[in-house]
Formats: sequence, C-alpha cells, structure tokens
Amino acid sequence: MVRRNRCWVLVVALVSIVLWGCSGAAEPTVATPNGEDGEGDAFPVKDPSQPFAVDEKGTVTLTNDQAYTIEVQRANGEPLYTISFKKNGVIDPSVAFTVQTIPFEMPEELAGQYVAVGDRAFELYAANEPGYGFALRPELKITYTNEEIAQAQQAGAALDTVSGNVLVLYKEQRSPKWVAQTSVAVDESANEVTVSNIAGAGTWTLVAKAAQ
Repeated sequence: MVRRNRCWVLVVALVSIVLWGCSGAAEPTVATPNGEDGEGDAFPVKDPSQPFAVDEKGTVTLTNDQAYTIEVQRANGEPLYTISFKKNGVIDPSVAFTVQTIPFEMPEELAGQYVAVGDRAFELYAANEPGYGFALRPELKITYTNEEIAQAQQAGAALDTVSGNVLVLYKEQRSPKWVAQTSVAVDESANEVTVSNIAGAGTWTLVAKAAQ
C-alpha cells in the first residue's frame, strides 16, 4: 500500500512539472510588416522624430497632442520619403505603426504603363491591425535624384519633363492591388513630388509614365 501511494505521488509530481512547463510565460511577439504577430522581421521601437535610414525598420507610436514628421534618409543624409501628420491627425493613438522601406519591383500587370523612379517603396502599416486606416489625411513627399530620373528614362519612361509624367503608386495595407495616384504636385527645382491627403496605411512608391 505504501509503495502504491509513493508511485501515485511520483505520477502527480511529474504531471505537475509538465503542466507548469506548458503554462510558462510565452515568448514575446513582435510587429511584422504584414500586420500579424510573429517572430522574425522585428520592428524595434523608435522615436518618430529620429530619421530612418533606407532599409531600416522601426515601430513608432503617434499621439494626438502634437504634429509629427517621419523621414527616411538616403545614405548621404538627403531625404527620400517624408510623411507629415497634423496635430489630432491620428484616429487611434493607441495603435503602433511599423515603418520601413522595401525593394520595389513593378507588378507585371503595370509594366507596360509605368517605369519605376528609384528602387524603394515606403511602407507604413498599423501594427497588428490589418486593413486599419489610421491617419487623417497626412502628406507624403518623395525626393528623387537626377540619376534616378536618367535611369528611368533609359528604362523607357517619358520624362522629357518630370511634371506631368510622374505619379505615385499606392497599395492599401489590406489590399494586394496597386493604385495610381495621379494628383501630385511636382517641384522640379527641389526634386520633390508631394501627395496630399493620402489615405490610410499602406505602401507608396514613385513611378513615371512609360513612353508610348
């Protein structure tokens, strides 16, 4: 009888150890670019007032009590993407946002219509909130270089003049489809293309019309 009780105690102890191991603290999750939780591709917390480098990833949190400007800089310190938010311009300040630049390849269905200007797209996603339109009409500026314009011309772009021939492709966070945003302001003296009142969270990149 004593031996049976001892065996029972051992069984209970082993079961308790296994259950304790299964119920231990879970590994922390990190924000990923597709708005899902998971490991890999971590987006470290970053101060939104500090510029991003090209290909740098980060997570920023914007509140409604101030204006923000998030800038992605080229290797030489010159701006590439600059997105500005007005005060009270965030719908839900409790949501964090992932920021990164990603390599861009022209979708096959658009290859005959447009030519890429540069090789990077700017992505701003509401973290862990697929399809969430987080901001009220921010403004996006894309700064191009003369070399990028020349390369796009060599690739078949109609760029005798930049104004009237460049536009921005936009892909909403919840959608796989790129949409052309043709209402842009071009400052050729500053090499800047501005898109006002951009919608929600997503990905943007500068392209030019293909020569016919």
